[in-house]
Formats: sequence, C-alpha cells, structure tokens
Amino acid sequence: METEAAPDVDRVLRLDGGLSTALEARGHAVTGALWTAELLRTNPEAIAQAHRDFVEAGADIVITATYQISNSGCAAEGWSDDDVADAIRAAMTAARLAAVEGTLVAASIGPYGASLADGSEYRGNYGVSDDVVREFHRSRLEAILATEPDLLAIETIPDVAEARVILDVLTELDAGVPFWVAYSCTDGNQTCAGQPFAEAVSVVEAHPDAIAVGVNCTRPELITGLLRSVQADLPFVVYPNLGREWDASTKTWSAGGAVASAAQISEWTDAGAVIIGGCCGYTANDIAALELG
Repeated sequence: METEAAPDVDRVLRLDGGLSTALEARGHAVTGALWTAELLRTNPEAIAQAHRDFVEAGADIVITATYQISNSGCAAEGWSDDDVADAIRAAMTAARLAAVEGTLVAASIGPYGASLADGSEYRGNYGVSDDVVREFHRSRLEAILATEPDLLAIETIPDVAEARVILDVLTELDAGVPFWVAYSCTDGNQTCAGQPFAEAVSVVEAHPDAIAVGVNCTRPELITGLLRSVQADLPFVVYPNLGREWDASTKTWSAGGAVASAAQISEWTDAGAVIIGGCCGYTANDIAALELG
C-alpha cells in the first residue's frame, strides 16, 4: 500500500490536548483502568464533545480515544474481542463527528505499558519478550487500520525496543498510513527506558511512512534539550504534559505544573517542530492559547 501524502502546510499544526482533561472538565470520571476508553461504551457522545472542544479551540489534528484500548488490557476488565473492535470503531466515529473540513484524525497507538495500568509507560523495560509486545500491538493495529485514520499517533513510547517492534508490525501489515512516534522522555536527553533520544529518533527516521518524531507526556522544560540533542531528518512533533508527576496507584497527577511558554514553543519551532499541542493537563483553552506563530 502506498503512503498517503503528509500534510502540506506552511505553518505549525496545532495538535489537541489531554482528552481525559477535557472530559474531566465536563464532569466525567476517567479514573478506571481503561481511562477514557470506558466512555466509548457508556457515553460516546462525551468523547465526541471533548474532541469538539479542541476543534473549536483551533486544533488541526485530534487524537482518538484508543490509547488505552487493547485486547489484553480490555479482557482484564471483562471486555470481549468484539467489544474491543466496537470501541475502536466508536473512537474513530467520535473523532470524525467532531472534525470540520481540514481536521485530521490521528489514531492513538499507546504503549504496551499503558495496558498494565501501573505507570509502565513512564518506565519501559517491561520484562516481557518482544513476541508479547508484538502480538499486543499487531491485534490492535489491525483493528485500528480498518477504521482508515488519517494518521497514526504512536505515542508515549518509553522504550526504543518497543518502537522497533511497532514499526516492524506496520511494515508487515503494509499499513501505508502516515505516522509519528512520540517518546516519553526524562533527564539526560534519553527515553524513559534510558536510551539516547538520538537513537530513538534514528529508528523512526528509517521507516518510509514516518512523517514526524518527537516527544509527548514529558516535562516541557526537558524538550528543548531533547530536540537539540539530535540532527534529525524528520520534523518534530511535541506535546508535553504540565510537568507534574503521575501516581499510578491513585491514577492522579501531582499538583502544580504549567503549560508551555511562548519562549519554549519558539525554541521548539526553531529546532524543527511542526506539530505542537499538549498532553495530560492541557485543556481546550490551553490549546487555543498556544502561541504557534
């Protein structure tokens, strides 16, 4: 399958913010193991409205509520494989309902660690074989690709080893869908699993369907250093969290934090970022206020 053309724009694209944040702002509880995905079965219109809030805030790209969906993770909560497939379709429908002309829908591909609901997406080094990770991603990717997303947002990936597995699966499936990979990162210009960010970038650059690589759900003050630590052939995608700490046991963020400043955003665009938004903690108002130039 041939890759669709990447968006041809002469400006920085505005990505959406935290879907769970937008839902919480509207009074919806998203503290279960399946996070926002549970609402796909009980209240899909709430998901559509949260996407709509971001579209009205100027988002050029919205990311579907599929981050936490997987056959294994959902089975632990009593879902059947058919339930999983239905939820993936509902996630795409909700995003399409919110989109306006020109809005791109990116299907969220979260890490294996997200299915464990224990904060592993901020650690990596899962202690399982590549075959386990491969089957986890393959079954979900097949269902997601069937919904024909505009893009794939392969996000919050803590480990280069997992990124390699995902990219291999996309090649095996002949997916042909443009995608980005955004890593969760920590101090020292490295992924959360401890690999150099430069290595993480090079893995993505080798795939012909990649349109961007970057960082998400990472403290904003770390991002300039990460981007400057590599000479990338691909443009960057950046969507930080507020810089707070995640408590996996209570499924809550610590207090404090702040959205990215205009100065930080300017540094990111100077370094080659062409898609910028927010992750956990970013409301629709925060996305609207981003100074993207």
